[in-house]
Amino acid sequence: MISSGFPKLDVQDVLRNLAENEKIALTTGRDLWHTAPVRRLGVPSIRTSDGPNGVRGTRFFEGVPSSCFPAATGLGASWDADLLQRVGQALGLEAKAKGVHVLLGPTVNIQRSPLGGRGFESYSEDPFLSGSLARALIKGVQSEGVAATIKHFVANDQEFQRMSISSEVSMRALREIYLRTFELAIRCSTPPWAVMTAYGRLNGLHCSEHPFLLDHVLRTEWDFKGLVMSDWSGTYSSDAAIRAGLDLEMPGSTVVRGAALQRALRAKKISEHDIDARVQKSRTSGVPEDADEGYHDTPEIRALLRETASSAVVLLKNEVNLLPLSTSIKSIAIIGPDAKTALLSGGGSAFLRASYTVTPFDAISAAANEIGINHIKYARGGNAHKFAPLFGPELVASNGQRGVDINFFNEDPLKRAGVKSVYHVVSITPEASGNYEFGLASAGRADLYIDGRRIIDNSTNPAPGEIFFNTGSKEVTAIMKLKGGQTYDLLVRYSYISLVTHVEARGGVRFGVAPLKPPEEFIEEAVSVAKGVDAVVLLVGLNADFESEGYDRSDMRLPPSTDLLASAVLAANPNTAVVIQSGTPVEMPWANSANSLLQAFYGGNEVGNGIADILFGKVNPSARLPLTFPRRLEDNPSYLNFGGENGKVYYAEGVFVGYRHFEKAKKAPLFPFGWGKSYSTFKHSASLSSATIKPNEAVQVIVHVTNTGSRAGREVVQVYVHDVESSLLRPIKELKGFAKTSLLQPGATETVRIILDHISLGFFDDNVNVNKWVAEKGSFKVCVGSTSTDIHAELALELTESFSWI
Repeated sequence: MISSGFPKLDVQDVLRNLAENEKIALTTGRDLWHTAPVRRLGVPSIRTSDGPNGVRGTRFFEGVPSSCFPAATGLGASWDADLLQRVGQALGLEAKAKGVHVLLGPTVNIQRSPLGGRGFESYSEDPFLSGSLARALIKGVQSEGVAATIKHFVANDQEFQRMSISSEVSMRALREIYLRTFELAIRCSTPPWAVMTAYGRLNGLHCSEHPFLLDHVLRTEWDFKGLVMSDWSGTYSSDAAIRAGLDLEMPGSTVVRGAALQRALRAKKISEHDIDARVQKSRTSGVPEDADEGYHDTPEIRALLRETASSAVVLLKNEVNLLPLSTSIKSIAIIGPDAKTALLSGGGSAFLRASYTVTPFDAISAAANEIGINHIKYARGGNAHKFAPLFGPELVASNGQRGVDINFFNEDPLKRAGVKSVYHVVSITPEASGNYEFGLASAGRADLYIDGRRIIDNSTNPAPGEIFFNTGSKEVTAIMKLKGGQTYDLLVRYSYISLVTHVEARGGVRFGVAPLKPPEEFIEEAVSVAKGVDAVVLLVGLNADFESEGYDRSDMRLPPSTDLLASAVLAANPNTAVVIQSGTPVEMPWANSANSLLQAFYGGNEVGNGIADILFGKVNPSARLPLTFPRRLEDNPSYLNFGGENGKVYYAEGVFVGYRHFEKAKKAPLFPFGWGKSYSTFKHSASLSSATIKPNEAVQVIVHVTNTGSRAGREVVQVYVHDVESSLLRPIKELKGFAKTSLLQPGATETVRIILDHISLGFFDDNVNVNKWVAEKGSFKVCVGSTSTDIHAELALELTESFSWI
């Protein structure tokens, strides 16, 4: 295990002195976030914590505040390994502030479909980009003495039946796409100290008890020396998982180890040697054991949060050069249902309590004021939620801030007058009169009262739903007319009773509210506002209701009436910059009408400033799409094979995932992989250090990048390899290298060098008589460009002889 705040343990000496029950205890968790200690031998308890874009700590409710970085697709859009390393170091500092020894991230699963509920948690559809960025983040985290945990190993690419579904993947696709991203991050000089297994099955066998994955590939081929843990409640056997190589069952208390493992030992299903192999993992950390939780909030961290937020914004279109917004504009409208909400991240294990947030409305208003635009209008434009939005923008709390006041009681205040609250707050005050829709869901039973009158009954027969990792109820809603400026008492009566029996559940309540009126009234108001200004910023997209751990999206569409809103506003004012906030692609049937279009992903604490900095040109956009944006759901390579049936999902597209499919099928996406524009222009001049390459050699791709525009900016250089003639069907080209320049002033040139080795030329031959990586003698093209479709140079490279490796 990992020791914390103690001298490094003599592992073999500890192992010799451990009793059998102590060894078994070390293979499972103490509780939800901690491992079991052995105090008498100095083996401490280790604290783990989510997550993918921030360090939550040990509490879901009223957790200690944390820095929330952009979701992984936003970080992936940066194409900036140096930035990811700095983000990793910041996460390491936050982890230490919260007494965390093991960070449960990064997530590097492949986005084979836009519908995957956790797609926002992973960097890319491409294994090279994903693995390279993960390697950088891991290096940063572990530079602070905190373990990074790469997950979910492997093919955990959907939420449907996630604990039982079998991902049926060919060996070639497994090696080239799904394992490759892990291999790049593990088979290097700075591997992660921990690996987390996937929930589901790979070709019929659960990943947490899969000898081929854990023993053959991970430990033997890749020589991984670190800890292998299960996902939470993702261990399904006592003896099989131990024999396969799963070191740690999480969380505690144990379900399939403990007494069950002792029984397996007695029955000789496993040996003591098997258990010894699982417990002798050691690494020293300076983080104290069971430390109090704090947070790491400094001016430097806030600056990094803002930098990453703007680095996550991709400029997709700017056809009439509306952007960056300038002093020629005298009035501006900010329109959108989420304009006054900071969309930090998707839902599930990525959720945390941010140390602070900046909404797009506040940031855009402030940036406009800075350049003398003081005429700012706002329209909501409609509702865009799956569940009633958490109380916020349209309501004012007693302290004058947007939000609500909440009281928590241990006794029912309706039954006992004068009972005092254990956590203070009381009321809601709407800003405007009108109908409001309230929503209530819970892991348990709950009712909602307004001024003493029950308006929602979700206690009589709560139906199972999706919230709280599928342990909660469906949302029940009610409509009530409220008067602007009037204060209303709100009460939620709640009692915990598990609504599910197949998993361990914990209590929780979710309630929210949104103004309610017909969509056409929202749109009419937005159009009226848009017509009266020089420029519009329209913010639309998804949120954590739609993209979350626990369930997948059912379609690629924006929320109801959003497309109507976008079309109407664009028709009313062509000087509209549309900003999409989502973790993964959405359909945009109105895209041809938009002159200026940006993909902002989920931007973390500084999401508002990140968007505003791009809109107003404080930052010249340099982000690129880390995944293909299809025109429609049916265009996706996984369209007929997502979700699955009869307990299986077939990865029938094989290696043709993402852009590999679109190029091979000659199908034009809405926006291709690697796409992104700048307020500047760049010229590439590329060459190879050698026109030939031999086995175990490498060549350099040398690219001179010149800023030919009038603004300082950064350029992303992308290098793809095309096999001119192959014995197996291969993609048209595959990403094998990338680099991002420093900030280039107009006219300045920078030279970047990208290494291609023999591995860059290979494919996996899964013929039973081969079953190895193979690079075939012959001609290759090295394609250098700024996107996957904007290729500036094609360079000839000759491999002098064929060879193979594993």
